[in-house]
Amino acid sequence: MDVARAARRLAKTPYVLLGHVAPDGYPTVGPVDLAGSDETGLELTAAPGVIPPGARRAGLLGHAYKPKLIGLTARQYTGWLEAGEDRALYAPHTETGFVAPPNKTLLLFFNGLQAKQGVRKARREGALPAA
Repeated sequence: MDVARAARRLAKTPYVLLGHVAPDGYPTVGPVDLAGSDETGLELTAAPGVIPPGARRAGLLGHAYKPKLIGLTARQYTGWLEAGEDRALYAPHTETGFVAPPNKTLLLFFNGLQAKQGVRKARREGALPAA
């Protein structure tokens, strides 16, 4: 995956969260900062205790939510985390995300269009009865 592109996209989001499974088996999430990147991955920093030492699978979420959710951005990554106490290298493997327009009329139009496409697909697949 293009790590430089991932770094650029994450830099546009004011909040970045790291999620992983803790040693007790439960999921944990904490805020991290993007400190840099190179071809091997994203360098993350955080307060002590947020980034677990060792290597493991982890998820990374960068997001920006605006008032009334009009204009929002989300970037989600799955990947491999190798870490010390408060610094880590995160190698993203997959990426998903979206950017919603900061215009309420456009947002409602595209949400409605997407819902209509979902209904048509469900009817084609037989999950909904024909209209």
